[in-house]
Amino acid sequence: MTTTLITIVAIIGFGLITGTITTIMAFKLLRNNQQKQHLRKSILMEGIPAGAVIHDIVQTSSSMDGRPGVRLDLTVTQTDGRTFPSIVETYIPVTHIPHFQKGNIIKVRYIADGNERKVEVEDAYVP
Repeated sequence: MTTTLITIVAIIGFGLITGTITTIMAFKLLRNNQQKQHLRKSILMEGIPAGAVIHDIVQTSSSMDGRPGVRLDLTVTQTDGRTFPSIVETYIPVTHIPHFQKGNIIKVRYIADGNERKVEVEDAYVP
C-alpha cells in the first residue's frame, strides 16, 4: 500500500511539474511573438523607406490567415545609394504574389540596430 501511495504521489508531482513547465514555455512563446509583431509594426511605422530587389523567393511551410509565408533574399538600396543584403521572412497576400517575383523592386522599411539592419516589407501582411 505504501508503494502504491508513493507511486501515485510521484505521478501527480510529475504531472504538476510538467504542466507548470509547459505553461511557462507557452507564455514565453506568446510574449516573444508579441514582441516580434510589435517590432515589425514599429519598423513599418517608423522605419526608413527604401527599395529592394528580390533575388530569390522561397515559400516556407507556414501560413497566416490564408497568406503564404515566404523567405525573401533582398538587396536593399538606402536613400544615400548604399546597398545591403537582407533576408526577410514574411507573409504576403495572395493578391500581391505577382509583385513578389525575382528581379522585381519592392518597397521596404528598415531600422538600424547597431551594425545590424532590420527590414520589413511594406506590402506584406502584418496581423
